[in-house]
Amino acid sequence: MPAPGVLDFHVDGFARALMNPPERLVIPMSNGVSERDAACAPIAFSTVQHMLFDNAKLQPGETVLVHAGGSGIGTVAIMMAKKIGCTVITTVGDDAKIDGVKALGADHVINYRKDRFEHETRKITKKKGVDVVFEHVGADTFNGSLLTLKRGGRLVTCGSTSGPTTTINLMQLFQQQYRIFGSFGATIRNVAESLDKMADGMLPVIDTEVPIDDVATALKRMESRQVFGKIIVYF
Repeated sequence: MPAPGVLDFHVDGFARALMNPPERLVIPMSNGVSERDAACAPIAFSTVQHMLFDNAKLQPGETVLVHAGGSGIGTVAIMMAKKIGCTVITTVGDDAKIDGVKALGADHVINYRKDRFEHETRKITKKKGVDVVFEHVGADTFNGSLLTLKRGGRLVTCGSTSGPTTTINLMQLFQQQYRIFGSFGATIRNVAESLDKMADGMLPVIDTEVPIDDVATALKRMESRQVFGKIIVYF
């Protein structure tokens, strides 16, 4: 029996060559979906599906701020939000990524290294604020993200790459009636939903493909912060 918990989070197992999961954790691939694309379903696609729709309850026509739009989950969040007719504002840390996120459907792009994203977002929304913030950066952006929300807006977070600890203004929280959702991983249903979206034509953005014997190259690529989309390791 496998140890309980999430593989690579609670349980060691990074870059395994072989796995033998229980049948209940195996999902048939949707017709027409390649193995390369399907590899993005259990993490990038399903994580976003769970964040935006199970937790934040994103609705058609709403405005959403997607942080790190060039990241693996950021690219997916842009596509999923645009698919239902949302207005998408996204942040990037490099001008070289601007055209890429616009091609995915982003309506407004902010280089957070040049401009304060909270100020720019308030300008874009004419001080109204956004309905949803898709947050996964952590301490560096959390409080600024709250400032971009409209009254009663929702913030959903799944990560803390810039640090797991922050201090928030509780008066701001309750006066503005913000709703904050923590989102961890995804369900089997989310993975199946993700595969269906791929079969319908919503394909992941692939930055690099490397063989498993050269996984160190993939890790260096991630550390460079020049990645746009997902890195795929293959056998």
